[in-house]
Amino acid sequence: MINIKKKNIKINIIPLIDIIFLMLVFFMLATNFSEKKEISFKLKQSIEILNDSQENLLIYIKNNSFVINEESIKNGNLEEKVLSYWNSKNYKNIIILNDKDSNLQELILILDILKKNEIKNVSFADDPKI
Repeated sequence: MINIKKKNIKINIIPLIDIIFLMLVFFMLATNFSEKKEISFKLKQSIEILNDSQENLLIYIKNNSFVINEESIKNGNLEEKVLSYWNSKNYKNIIILNDKDSNLQELILILDILKKNEIKNVSFADDPKI
């Protein structure tokens, strides 16, 4: 009779764990973590706006509603009103004035309308009544 010895084969995963931790440390050190990304822009002063009010279409975002040339506008017909004002006179710029209590969503809504209609002369300013 022939005696065949079976070898106990074991897989050692400790080197695999070492490699995984080394890769983890490498990618953590190679990654650039940034706290916050910001868009910086300069606000026009309210005095500059009032001096050029004949050339500028002023859009106020106040208390989560829109005011264009002192006419209160509802969200439903906002795009129609903005285009009618923009096309009725020869405005050169649109200036958006946003009060501190308004939501960001209203600002994005008006910017989407302006971009959709290819109006590019848009500026931001601080509220002259502050």
